[in-house]
Amino acid sequence: MIKQNNNRKEEKLYLRMTVNERIQHFLLLSSFITLVITGFALKFPEALWVEWFRQLLGEGAFKFRGDMHRIAAVIMVAVSTYHLGYIIFTQRGRKLVTDLWFKKSDIADFTKTIKYYLGKSKERPQYRRFSYIEKMEYWAVIWGTVVMGITGSVLWFENIFLPVISNSGMDIATAIHYYEAILASLAILVWHFYFVIYNPDVYPMNKAWFTGNLSKEDMEHEHPLWLEEIEIEEKKKNEQDTEENVTEENVTEEKEIIKQEDGKTETKSAEDKDIVSDLTEKEVSQDGSETKLEPDTKTEEVTENKAEHNKAEQNKAEQNKAEQNKQK
Repeated sequence: MIKQNNNRKEEKLYLRMTVNERIQHFLLLSSFITLVITGFALKFPEALWVEWFRQLLGEGAFKFRGDMHRIAAVIMVAVSTYHLGYIIFTQRGRKLVTDLWFKKSDIADFTKTIKYYLGKSKERPQYRRFSYIEKMEYWAVIWGTVVMGITGSVLWFENIFLPVISNSGMDIATAIHYYEAILASLAILVWHFYFVIYNPDVYPMNKAWFTGNLSKEDMEHEHPLWLEEIEIEEKKKNEQDTEENVTEENVTEEKEIIKQEDGKTETKSAEDKDIVSDLTEKEVSQDGSETKLEPDTKTEEVTENKAEHNKAEQNKAEQNKAEQNKQK
């Protein structure tokens, strides 16, 4: 993909997130923020920002908060379920999980990163498609969504679960839901937002979540090993395309040669037919004039001449036999 920047130069962009993945990310982001606001508004009803929220909406603020919290929860569960199908049934989704799974190289990358930030190494760590930081964020979201979904369902359908798990079970579900909400909020607001917004390497923001693309400069800086893999694949593809084009050209040339040879053969055959036709249809007279004969007439004359010749031979044989008898 080529894009023209402000310097009037063409800049190659690399696909980071498809439209499908960006929509999933946006729905997850918006539902999560809504859940954080409406959830903590219930836990801290006396906070200033909650008081302002209540004054703005009036008496219906509490009901509105509950409805928004549940709607956001349904959206998060729905997009999470869709994402599960995405990573199972699509090739890109399966590749996504493969690239996000932890490898031994992540331990080495973590060590190099610590040394680099502490100034003990001048070599910047080289990351592939996803760094160990992004991998930890992804699986933390998976874990948090499962925990929050289960405990949230228990609290939502209290009348169903209370007779089963009793008040103690409800209290445990409430505590887990609350502390997991704090942990998830800190992970997103402090950790994730830092690396995509406040990090000096990407400030004011890494726009891949919105545009879906990274520039070559960003790739060289953040994912150099991934860039190397992409360039190798592109080189192999170009070589393969070149070989296919050469093969197609050779086949086309061979077809042209065969076509030309067939044309020559047809021309020669036509010429031979013309010659035979001329010899058959034309009879030169003794005074030099040409007499045209029909093919059937010529055939009849040849047959008659052959019959006369055979008759003459037969008469000659009979005469020779008669002379021999006289001599005896």
